[in-house]
Amino acid sequence: MPQTKEFEFLTRPVTAVKGVTPRRAALLARCGISTLWDALTFFPYRYEDFSEIKRPDQVKAGEEALVYGKVLDVKAEKTFKKRLKIVKVLIENSGGKASGVWFNQPWLAEKFEIGKKVLFHGVCHSLFAGCVQMTNPDVIYLDDDFHPDDYEGKKLPVYHTTEGLPQGVLRKVMSGIVSEALPNFREYLPYEERRKHGLIDISDAVAALHDPKKMGDEELGKARRRLIVDEFFALQVGNVLTKKIMQKENYEAHHLVPGKLIVDFLNTLPFKLTKDQLSVLSEIKNDMLAPRPMHRLLQGDVGSGKTVVAATAMLMAVESGYNAAIMAPTEILARQHFETLKKWCDKIGVDVLFSHGGMKAKEKKELLNRFEEEKNFILVGTHSLLHVKDSIPNLGLVVIDEQHKFGVAQRAMLREAESVPDTLIMTATPIPRSLAMTLYGHLDISVIRSAPAGRIPVKTYVVTPERLPGVWDFIRKEAAAGRQAYIVYPQIDESDKREAKAAAEMFDVLSKKVFPDLKLGIVHGRLEKEEKEETMRRFREGEISVLICTTVIEVGVDVPNASVMVIEDAQRFGLAQLHQLRGRIGRGSLQSYCVLVDNTPLEKGGDEFSQPLLTGMTENRRLEVMAKTCDGFEIAEADMELRGPGEFFGEKQSGHPTLYLANPNRDRNELSLAKELAEKLIEAYDKGDLAPDIREAFLTRVALRYGEEFTMPGF
Repeated sequence: MPQTKEFEFLTRPVTAVKGVTPRRAALLARCGISTLWDALTFFPYRYEDFSEIKRPDQVKAGEEALVYGKVLDVKAEKTFKKRLKIVKVLIENSGGKASGVWFNQPWLAEKFEIGKKVLFHGVCHSLFAGCVQMTNPDVIYLDDDFHPDDYEGKKLPVYHTTEGLPQGVLRKVMSGIVSEALPNFREYLPYEERRKHGLIDISDAVAALHDPKKMGDEELGKARRRLIVDEFFALQVGNVLTKKIMQKENYEAHHLVPGKLIVDFLNTLPFKLTKDQLSVLSEIKNDMLAPRPMHRLLQGDVGSGKTVVAATAMLMAVESGYNAAIMAPTEILARQHFETLKKWCDKIGVDVLFSHGGMKAKEKKELLNRFEEEKNFILVGTHSLLHVKDSIPNLGLVVIDEQHKFGVAQRAMLREAESVPDTLIMTATPIPRSLAMTLYGHLDISVIRSAPAGRIPVKTYVVTPERLPGVWDFIRKEAAAGRQAYIVYPQIDESDKREAKAAAEMFDVLSKKVFPDLKLGIVHGRLEKEEKEETMRRFREGEISVLICTTVIEVGVDVPNASVMVIEDAQRFGLAQLHQLRGRIGRGSLQSYCVLVDNTPLEKGGDEFSQPLLTGMTENRRLEVMAKTCDGFEIAEADMELRGPGEFFGEKQSGHPTLYLANPNRDRNELSLAKELAEKLIEAYDKGDLAPDIREAFLTRVALRYGEEFTMPGF
């Protein structure tokens, strides 16, 4: 898309504005403001109300207020040993009094004169002997002829700032930048669309949030809504453009209708596919038969059976005369996929190959030689597949498992092939529908909600550390019955000096003092690959009863005989990670148990393994959610409510920025509207139907989000 003069202006550094010195620009950069556009979108997080003057006797404790009075007394004091300098100023109005106190600002005493008129603005912390008490209030010094009836107040913006950049200075700087930059950020939506959907002009909305004057909540709400739509709109334009580009990619695969190979494969499975699995396979089949590349996201909760769906899709490609590949983020998961697929595919005569980062030269040469043979195959690997993908002949389908664990650049490498393969992306981290629409609007989405038959929900309990002896007894009973257990720790050792138990140290304690009669193993990220694989093999085969581990087992480890998981310092984990960890148990027909050990103070007790022992603390609402449900989609919704949408976005992994005002869960109507508007404007742009001023403004908005040249933001 062509560059516009407005884009060029708005991407200038803030030093282009008069009064913004290099030193001040450095302070602004610490706030995330480097360009004029950064400043325009650096919105206040709250407002101070300077719109209504009150007498001291009208103010209530805890209220933020603007208080008027005449200076009655000024005191400058020092505390014991002169460590703290205090200024106290007493003002009076109609018999009511207010006291302002400032710490370590002795020069303020000289700015007040007895009998002069002032305004104090701040929070009234208390009322003592009829006097309003305020700490560090803002002060406005008034002229002698000032009268409250003549006052024209307003709401003042409060920005996140940094040391060395006082709020008052930042307001002044922001006002100057915004006034100069705003004329170059013009409305890009046609008037008819704005009128139809009740949207105010974009520049009016920006101006309102930076300088609300006397605006009421309703007017500010309209400005905020317009900017929420704008944030979503910028992302949806990227989704629509990405989808258009992907549909035009060179695509040479011509898949056949599934035949005997698929029938034989499904008949060899020791289970029947669920209704959800069959429905998703039908969607995948239709995609693969279409004359364009498939770009589908498959969401499924932990243990929902995504692997067998991916295997069937890859066999569709093989039966059509193509090769297929599946890429996993860790070698543990990749090797498990390899072993599972090989066990299934050996029965129907399809070769499954394995590629990993530690391959020796001889192994790599043998793999490349196998590529040259005519017999089709399925290739399993980690990110190492990216380095051999150009050598894979006739690649018809790529499956990416846990795609969010790959970087944008890594995922983009798959699009560089001369002939783009069909792509199936899988995630076991359920994503709320509204967030999926925001993040992955350029993909077709399939969902597996139901669990395979025979799966029993995991029972989850939250306990305090002093109840661990009972937990260890429970593990011992399960081990005596032939079951196995995981004990998960948030770190490997104590070298980082955090107050958390560590896997390496606890392995020694547990193996020598707690479970001397059981066989224990340990797995963490620093172990050599061979040692890690050997320990996991022994655990899978039942030689190890209790596995001490870190989150290295978070994804993909499948040991149906494991019935207990204890997660120490559970309050340190996020909801999504806790859910992934819990997904390692409950994978067979056994009743399984997850114990979350909470090291934050408890407010209530309970009998062991009776009622979930919950803290009631705000920071531990995550644990309460885990104890109440095993549904990954419910957990994902709760996670977004607790954390907000911002943490679901990140340039490194998703290619999407943080949303500053918009929340996909809360603002679903605005999200749907933004998608509709993005599709309409891109269609009108392609047809040449946009008015010249709207066209320029639209190009400016897209360039401000994606740069001068639109590139696919990754998937």
